[in-house]
Amino acid sequence: MNTLKNFDRIIYCLIFTFCCSKLFPQHYNAQQIDTLLIKTNEELRTRLSNKDLIVWNQKIIQSAIQNKYPKGEAWGYANIANRLWLIGEFKKAIEYLNYAEEKSKKLNDDFLTGKIIQEYSQVYNRMNLPKMALDYNLKAMKYALRLKKDNQDCRFFLRYVYSTRSVYFDGIKQHDSSFAYLHKAMKIDPNPLDVSHIASHYTKYNWNPDSANSYFKKAFDLLETQRFKHNKYQRAATLYDYGIFMQVQKKNNEAIDAFTQSVKLAKEVDRPQLVLNDYRSLASVYKALKKTDKEVEYLNKASSLNDSIDNNLSSAITLSFNKITKEDEEEKKKTKHQAALWYGGGSSVIVIVLSLYFYLQIRRKKKKLVESKKIILQQEEETKTLKRKLSENHEQILQLAKKNSVGFLSLF
Repeated sequence: MNTLKNFDRIIYCLIFTFCCSKLFPQHYNAQQIDTLLIKTNEELRTRLSNKDLIVWNQKIIQSAIQNKYPKGEAWGYANIANRLWLIGEFKKAIEYLNYAEEKSKKLNDDFLTGKIIQEYSQVYNRMNLPKMALDYNLKAMKYALRLKKDNQDCRFFLRYVYSTRSVYFDGIKQHDSSFAYLHKAMKIDPNPLDVSHIASHYTKYNWNPDSANSYFKKAFDLLETQRFKHNKYQRAATLYDYGIFMQVQKKNNEAIDAFTQSVKLAKEVDRPQLVLNDYRSLASVYKALKKTDKEVEYLNKASSLNDSIDNNLSSAITLSFNKITKEDEEEKKKTKHQAALWYGGGSSVIVIVLSLYFYLQIRRKKKKLVESKKIILQQEEETKTLKRKLSENHEQILQLAKKNSVGFLSLF
């Protein structure tokens, strides 16, 4: 067993050395950096330790800086944050996400923005802040749904968002919503973790041992495929769910075996939260078996590990709420600025409308004045003509009257 373990370590060291030697003697362009940060990073998650993967991403970030490529920097910071929250370093994870967010502000990249927001949601979930986790996850989902459906990386990201959302809902006892999102995730890409969580649903909330057993079989079959056979975290998480299934059926020895294997694998991939859950479950099984010494042993281990996680948690909470306060202030400033623009724009519109109104009024009055002058002039001309005609007729009538002419009466 020790020989195999040492062999695994040698293999991982060789992989890490190979990756680093391949990366840094060469000059990579933006597209190659994207591939390394998105595809290669995902593949190495199950091959390298968290520490080695952080170092690997830091070196890629340096390459991105040399290329003056902020998108590469932001992706690298988000990848490092992912490793940090997994090992309980919540404060550092938030700091790296802040760096990523700052670098991505002007890039207008939905995939990158969604990735950063999703990692924030994961940190907040691990910090026992479920509302914040769900809010950020919903924002990430909106970005994920905008991405190309025919792109494998984009599809896998949406599956990741759905899968984590199911976990958040399960944490706040909304089990139906959790179950629905598990199926959404599995529809995109069957994954041992999601399949075992579905089996867990049939164990905890909708007791159906046949369905649970069927889904656990599917999860373990997936873990034997080439894609997942080296994924120790997914195997550890599946074994934890399976241990609960065995415990519910009073198969305590099988439960202990599953939890013990889960602890071993979870430690190898540095997943303290999963180790903590395993310790508590082992204490519970030994309590049922009335093995007080073993129960106390695992309760002590759980207590010690929990204290370590809580120490990181307190400083991270302070940092996260400072971030929220800053966001609120920025939002208020933005709202005030928008209001000022609205008021300014509204005032301008009112001035323009009033100016147009008065202009039309003045124009109409001028037109009426011109028409009135024309009428007056016409009337004056008509009056002059009438006076002239009257004057001419008056002389003629007088002459006819003097002559006592018969034409006098008709003309008069």
